[in-house]
Amino acid sequence: MSFFSLLWLAALGLGIGALGRAVVKNGTPMATWMTTVVGVVGAVGGGGVIHAILGDGHLLIGTGLGVALAVLLVTAVTGWQRTRGQES
Repeated sequence: MSFFSLLWLAALGLGIGALGRAVVKNGTPMATWMTTVVGVVGAVGGGGVIHAILGDGHLLIGTGLGVALAVLLVTAVTGWQRTRGQES
């Protein structure tokens, strides 16, 4: 995977993390930096999985899976943070 592909996926993850924070109703218990880090990890991880499976030349598919994984991770971590806060 090229450096620019990683940079593209990281930028998308950063945006997904920010959007995830904006979309969740009643705010999110996660810090802003944590939301963006989870988004970046999800996007780069999803893109890396597609690169490992399909090889070079599938940036569009990698981008789609990266975005989907970033959204799922932000949603899952936000839900986990909420339930953890309610147990106290």
